[in-house]
Amino acid sequence: MTKGKIYKSDLIKEVDSVTGVIVTRLTDNIGNTVHPYFTQPLLSGDGEYLLTTSDRSGLIQLYLLEIKTGTMVQLTNDPKVMEQSACLDGERMIAYYWNGPVLKSVKISDLTEAEIYKVPEGFMPGTLSMTSDGEKVDFVYSEKLNISTTTGTLYSGMAETLYRRPSCVVMRVNVLDGSAVAIWGEREWISHVITSPIDPDIVVFCHEGDWHLVQRTWVVRVSTHEIWPIVVTKRNIERAGHELFTKKGNIVTQYGVRETPTSEWMCSDIFIKPDGSGMRKYDYVPGPKPMHVQVNSTETLGVGDCAYLKPSIEDARKYMTLIKYEDNEAKQKLLCRHDTSWKYQHSHPHPIFTNDDKHVIFGSDRGGLNNVYMAPAQW
Repeated sequence: MTKGKIYKSDLIKEVDSVTGVIVTRLTDNIGNTVHPYFTQPLLSGDGEYLLTTSDRSGLIQLYLLEIKTGTMVQLTNDPKVMEQSACLDGERMIAYYWNGPVLKSVKISDLTEAEIYKVPEGFMPGTLSMTSDGEKVDFVYSEKLNISTTTGTLYSGMAETLYRRPSCVVMRVNVLDGSAVAIWGEREWISHVITSPIDPDIVVFCHEGDWHLVQRTWVVRVSTHEIWPIVVTKRNIERAGHELFTKKGNIVTQYGVRETPTSEWMCSDIFIKPDGSGMRKYDYVPGPKPMHVQVNSTETLGVGDCAYLKPSIEDARKYMTLIKYEDNEAKQKLLCRHDTSWKYQHSHPHPIFTNDDKHVIFGSDRGGLNNVYMAPAQW
């Protein structure tokens, strides 16, 4: 394992068998290479580079991927890098990540590292987000629990963890001096902390668990420690999740409602301001919603990693779908196949738009190993 080592790979282009779109594999099929969690900042300011992780050396490390060439540079050489929890300050080109319980930074220019903060013993850290000025990172740390229902299957221990109500604290750490402040905490399972891209005083977090069993999406105002729910839902009848910020600072959540606790869900994407105003609701007609949705910079087009366009589509979970938001409807169009197994968290496609909104980047283990792919975002 060598910091600064360069890996060069050929960009493999394929014509999608269903839509004819050109899908490009950006990584070299050596080890499992993925981008961190898709709601966090991962692209350089100029859009040329993507933060990734890979286990090609035997241990998970951070890498910077040059999108145009497929060239990857190893950024770290640590024993316990968390695979999907890193983020990139794309303007100052500094990556932040967890090495076990230790929050670290690495400068892209010279690969110098710094230790910034350490999670208290008995707790584990979550995904990292950051303020737009690059001065502060936000995250949650959660009480470690011994869960009896975990079987190795993804989410098998979710209900037990929910009902155990682990102690969780949402933190803000100043990366310049290492000072830390707790901005919210409770005995509820908290995850998915994301920071507004336009207002550093606004942070979103979620109550984890089955969406129909929790009031999932919450906002905390850092300066006052006030919290409030976004899109209030009725238990077993409504659900809302996979929250994200648009570049304009609006919150998007994937919403569902049904008549009874056993009837079919009617699904929508909701756009809403952090104060609860300006709600726009776009309905999926017919059928279920895509699994993970991301939205372009103008909030006119989305992308999702399942495509329930009509009841006759087979293997809907194998497709990427584009989503056009207009006339109160989330209209869908097939983009391409992703063909991932969904077996592990890192095999989820988790699509994102490039900075110029012209392409979609996603992950898939369709060849047995995880790789990063790109397709044009053309409606």
